[in-house]
Amino acid sequence: MTALYFLLLLPIVAVLVVTGLSYAAFVLALATGRQTLFPRPWAGRGLSELAQGLGSAVAGLCVMMAAYPLGGRLSVRSRGGRCAAGETVVVCLHGLYHNPSAFLAIRPALVRAGFSRVVLPGYRSHGTDFEAEVRRVAAILDQTVPADARLCFLGHSLGGLVARRLAAEPGYARRTLAVITLGTPHQGSALACLAVGRLGRSLVPGSPLLARIAALADPPGATLVAVVSPVDNLVVPDCGLDPARPGWQVVVTPPVAHVAMLYHRGVIALVASLLARVAQPPIGDKERDGAA
Repeated sequence: MTALYFLLLLPIVAVLVVTGLSYAAFVLALATGRQTLFPRPWAGRGLSELAQGLGSAVAGLCVMMAAYPLGGRLSVRSRGGRCAAGETVVVCLHGLYHNPSAFLAIRPALVRAGFSRVVLPGYRSHGTDFEAEVRRVAAILDQTVPADARLCFLGHSLGGLVARRLAAEPGYARRTLAVITLGTPHQGSALACLAVGRLGRSLVPGSPLLARIAALADPPGATLVAVVSPVDNLVVPDCGLDPARPGWQVVVTPPVAHVAMLYHRGVIALVASLLARVAQPPIGDKERDGAA
């Protein structure tokens, strides 16, 4: 019985430790003036937002652990079977230590927004080689998505960097409509030095991996949006959330923790709305379709 209690308590303790340490780093960065993207006062609204972040961090990590076993069933899932030629496909890419279950709440919203093809490729985010995992995802896409399908990439955290890397490939760049990232450490996170595994630690600011990503060309004509939270507890300092490059728009969400973004109703609605607008065909195309 003691062993059972220990097993039940272990995930709870892990959630509390991760939340406590990450927000301690967040507050320290804020106190030392390193939170350049979202400076907050220490009274009123600032404290309220911090409290919302703490609460959502605990809830988000609990949902993540509960849903994690579903990742294998959701992997590479696309409603309606293989994608048809010319369709718009949303490719959802999870973050570090996660799996396709990350999009358990977002995927139904995308389907309701009109996307019948939502692909959730899994990759080994706990691995050591970023390029190897990019190739793994590319192989999955080549097997499941027609070569003329239009692509919208949606990446959470590390998944946003994978999305940028894929969208820079010539075969994908020419048909990419959008790259939308959620809480992605475009310029790194100081907390990455504590990550387990070489891939996680490669997300420290100034790393060779981030330099390679920064040197990539963005897909021409694509909508590029970084969705960020003012209380992201895992990208510290928060300037790491900013792509800091031409053509990118930064959209700020309500105060919600890094993982909890995936399950927050407002964030989900925002993402679905952004993608729905991007996927709308031009007026000329609509008129031609109607004439046909």
